[in-house]
Amino acid sequence: MGETCKIDEDLPSELICTGYKDSFWTKFLRMLFVICTGGMGLLIFYWKPDWRLKFFCVPSTFSCATHVLLESTDTYKQKFVSRVFAMATEQAILLETCYGSSSSDNRHDGSPTNGEHGRTLYFYHHSLRFLWNSESRTFVELGSLDKRASIEEIFKHSTCGLMKTETENRLSLFGPNLINVEVPSWLKLLVTEILNPFYVFQLVSMVIWIMYGYWLYAIVIIVSAIVSAIVSLFEVRRTLVKLHDMVAHHNKTNTPILRCTNDGQTISEEICSEDIVPGDVIRIPPEGIELPCDAVLISGVCIVNESMLTGESVPVTKTPLPNGESQQNEIYSTQNHKRHTLFCGTKVIQTRHYSGEIMKAVVVRTGFQTAKGRLVHSILYPEPLNMKLLRDAYRFVAILFAIATVGFIYSAIVKHKQGESASAIAFNAFLVVTAAVPPALPIAMVIGVVYAQRRLSAQDINCVSSGRINISGQIDVVAFDKTGTITEDGLAIYQLLPTTTKSNTKNTSFDKSISPTDIRNKLDQTDDMLRGIASCHTLTRFDGKLQGDPMDMILFEATGWSIIELEVGSKNNNNMPNRFISPPPANSTKRDVNSSPNELGIVRNFTFESQLQRASVIVQPNGASKSEMVVYTKGSPEKVASFCLPHTIPEDFASSLKLYTQQGYRMIAMAYKPLSLTWPEAQKIERSKVEKDLTFLGLIALQNKLKPESKAGIKELMEADIRTLMVTGDNLLTALSVAREVGMIHAQDDVILVETKLPQNHDDVTKPTLTFTYTDSPITSSSFFAEMCDIKESGYQVEPTSYKNWHLAVAGNDFENIKTHFPEWMEMITVKGAVFARMSPDQKTELVEELDDIGYHVCMCGDGANDCGALKRAHVGISLSEYEASVAAPFTSSLQNGIKCVPLVIREGRAALVTSFGMFKFMAMYSLIQFITITILYSNETLLSDIGFMYIDLLVIDVVALTMSRNYPCKKLDRRKPANSLISAEMLTSLGFNLLLQLAIQLVANFYILSRCWYNALPIGEVNATVFYEHSTCKPEYNVTFVDQRHVEDEYDAMEYSSGYLLLLSVFMYLSVSISFSQSHPFRTHIYKNKGYFISLIFLYAFNIFNIFWAPDSLLNWAQIRIIPEEASKYYIMIFGGIHFVCSLAFEMSVIEQPAVWNFFRRSVYSGSIPKFQQMLAALDGCSAKTGLQVCDPTDSINSVIESKVCMTDISVSIPSIERHGSEQNILQTNFSSDKMTS
Repeated sequence: MGETCKIDEDLPSELICTGYKDSFWTKFLRMLFVICTGGMGLLIFYWKPDWRLKFFCVPSTFSCATHVLLESTDTYKQKFVSRVFAMATEQAILLETCYGSSSSDNRHDGSPTNGEHGRTLYFYHHSLRFLWNSESRTFVELGSLDKRASIEEIFKHSTCGLMKTETENRLSLFGPNLINVEVPSWLKLLVTEILNPFYVFQLVSMVIWIMYGYWLYAIVIIVSAIVSAIVSLFEVRRTLVKLHDMVAHHNKTNTPILRCTNDGQTISEEICSEDIVPGDVIRIPPEGIELPCDAVLISGVCIVNESMLTGESVPVTKTPLPNGESQQNEIYSTQNHKRHTLFCGTKVIQTRHYSGEIMKAVVVRTGFQTAKGRLVHSILYPEPLNMKLLRDAYRFVAILFAIATVGFIYSAIVKHKQGESASAIAFNAFLVVTAAVPPALPIAMVIGVVYAQRRLSAQDINCVSSGRINISGQIDVVAFDKTGTITEDGLAIYQLLPTTTKSNTKNTSFDKSISPTDIRNKLDQTDDMLRGIASCHTLTRFDGKLQGDPMDMILFEATGWSIIELEVGSKNNNNMPNRFISPPPANSTKRDVNSSPNELGIVRNFTFESQLQRASVIVQPNGASKSEMVVYTKGSPEKVASFCLPHTIPEDFASSLKLYTQQGYRMIAMAYKPLSLTWPEAQKIERSKVEKDLTFLGLIALQNKLKPESKAGIKELMEADIRTLMVTGDNLLTALSVAREVGMIHAQDDVILVETKLPQNHDDVTKPTLTFTYTDSPITSSSFFAEMCDIKESGYQVEPTSYKNWHLAVAGNDFENIKTHFPEWMEMITVKGAVFARMSPDQKTELVEELDDIGYHVCMCGDGANDCGALKRAHVGISLSEYEASVAAPFTSSLQNGIKCVPLVIREGRAALVTSFGMFKFMAMYSLIQFITITILYSNETLLSDIGFMYIDLLVIDVVALTMSRNYPCKKLDRRKPANSLISAEMLTSLGFNLLLQLAIQLVANFYILSRCWYNALPIGEVNATVFYEHSTCKPEYNVTFVDQRHVEDEYDAMEYSSGYLLLLSVFMYLSVSISFSQSHPFRTHIYKNKGYFISLIFLYAFNIFNIFWAPDSLLNWAQIRIIPEEASKYYIMIFGGIHFVCSLAFEMSVIEQPAVWNFFRRSVYSGSIPKFQQMLAALDGCSAKTGLQVCDPTDSINSVIESKVCMTDISVSIPSIERHGSEQNILQTNFSSDKMTS
């Protein structure tokens, strides 16, 4: 056994790494194996590189390893092979030497390689370098300054830049700053595509056919296979070119940096962006720059366009990295300090700095480790999806191969008894195999997808991964982002709620609300509420226009104030503001000497951060002393209130906030505090020291309207029994209100809020506690369950119209706590959750993974902002953004479509899926029918002619395959869902029945033709009229007509009665199964609406009947079909074909296409095929079955789950009495806590 280790042990993408080494004997065996297999062994090892490694190498320790085998521990069990290299340890620990704050987990202390000390092993996996860590005895990904260097160290190394020798050393460690997206040549892509197992089988089949003489059909199939491969590689290359163009322009740009000379001087020079290394100091020019790497801002303020990463065109303000005393030992992280980080691919469009100041940024990540690099990396090496359809296709082909093996053995025995040579036996046996496994199967499987992709494109929905179209037909749940997806992007001010202090009680309460039109009239220019709204933002002027966050713009414009910015280089004391907020009537963007006395100078901005949920600004009023300043804070009401003095918070704060959020308004709180700071102190003071002991000023209610198409889109999905849920970063109650308004949660449904309490955050709990609480609902009746209890006691049945559902709602921090402290509850949260609020981008991705784990096929629909991870991880991701970030999503829809694109994609997916299944069944039956035909004809020592094969394959099969896939999807989504497996009971039963049916009919037809009195098996060249009548046993009155065909060259020994008879009969069978497998409603339009297919059927039926009864002798001679001398036998072809058509179609319609039959089968025979989430839903709704009610009390469901959890886990659960109050809204309160029991 070789030495093994675990890489990224704490991450989902854990890899098991095993060492292997070459040896002389393995090299010798390699050469011998390749020679013995005629080179075919190389093809097998191309498909399975891990087999090649295990076959040709021996396990070893890492110190001696030349290769490593990487095996993923997830459900996909992927395997990769990488070559091992070595570097000097001094080079490997370069960053540890410079940045001593790195943890031991990230250190790469050298490990001996090949018995020599001072060398460190490394390998590349998916373009990332992994180095050996001798302390943890594993390989770790090569990091950079992110999560390694402290803030103090970053500032220390930012003064003068790196020396040239340092740059060279780091360049050899990290490699060039490139995001390489290789675009292979057309030839290389074509070879790679052709080496696919399906295409290899096609090529082998073609070679066998050509050697046997079927050259015409073989050439046609080869051409069609090449065309299919070219179409496929064109799609692949187009995606790669698009990705390459997205990153290529920044790989070769010139970037100004600061460099330290040998004598300690600092110089500025321009270098190629690929030579940038972590630790370099970039000089940001005043006109801006496009960042070729990730860098942290050290000085100055930047306005940055991050649309490439976020999908939003709104500029973002970046401020310098804070360097307070308590922050110096903090480890820098791009996630925690993203408001100070300039990301690769983003563009600095404007800078603000003081005269003489150099704007600097320290490079922290390069290449694939940058934000843009990670995005491209996730596209180049995506997380594998559960491609069940593809796996089933391979399994089904294996079944066909098993059937073909039986035919292979049978045909070999028959040909041996007939005295054939070994080569003839081999060729004939292989011909049976190629008939049983259709070479045209890959082409036929993608035809429906191609048609669906074209229809989607015509409706402004672009698909960059055609394989996802079939998966979209299996969607069970759709997760929607809220803002910009369900609701409009823009916000509108609804009301302002300023506070007032009662003179008699000194208590604070909310004053009368102020409409947006009265803001300027009712609030004085000295009012702190107005001043806070006007100043607390990061808006800026660019090209004469105000730009920034849309919400900030709406609030600022409502005040009527103006932004005045001093030009860089203007004569201004560096200890004075260079940005001012001026009240009306100022209309100029330049500051006048006679400025308003109420003007505010911006001293410092604390930008909004999602994890902090607030933003602040320090301002200096005009005319105030140098140390007289004010801080204004704006953010989520709960967070802002927690920093305010208790007596300044209104008594009705909670009730007022609840009232507005329940109605769907987005709430913002304002607070302020006077400060006594000098200018230098204000620039260095820590944020936490400013944002405390604030005075609460009031609330702002913002209205976020639904998009016009949102209700209709959600309704269509709900009516189709497709679950919908909301995943948003907004307030929970606001999200709940929008969910009710849009129809995700029905009026009569209950919502249960899931909350957690941790000891460090709540004094009233000593252990992590999980609480289920009913939320207030202004719509539903509070006495509903009280009435239900009375009904239960009286034994009455509830009418179906009284059906009531219940849902769970959870916030992001509670979602994270449940995953950490109550993981056994995640499945129920995932199954019954309808609203997930305050969710971070990572949490959105985690939710999609949880849904996938319990059997859901997930669709994620977002506007591209903060949704990229979830869009990539979902089975189907639909981006409503047209920015570059949407390249990660398989589908991109225009903004005009809104969420109505979701049911559209699902309808097309269902149609394509049903088409693919129908085509698969059709191609399988085509192969099996032809397989049986050839096997029977081998017994008769004959075979179909080349023209006969071409008649079937080119005229019949290809025409049917091209036209039967053109059915349009139905205009309405049905509650029924198509089958989701090729190995399902329905599929196997259908194919099994049709296999036996056509086998029986062909055997009967063969027996019938062999038993005719005029039948003879003599070669056609020996049969004249005399010979024919001599061998006939027919009575004189029997109507038999002889046709002389001695002049026809019987090249394939095909001119035997049974070959022509079964040929014409099999054509009817092919057409019959194509009709039987053309399932229409409720997923596709009816057959007769597919005009191309309908006309083709009529033509092919008519042409085959014409060949039976009226075909001229010349046509039959050319096709090498022996003319049947009896009219009655010709009618029997029609009878056999009619029996097959009726039986096949009747079985499909009465059994296969009846969902009730298969639902009963799954419930009573095999429940393992039922997805886990459906089993869980059935268990949660089990109380309905016990009581016979249509309404299920969620209290019973949750209690039943709690009881089961107690039995199955070591979590001790405390369940207080369940209280129901008919007069109160909160009718359920269930608490339980996590307390691990000790053995």
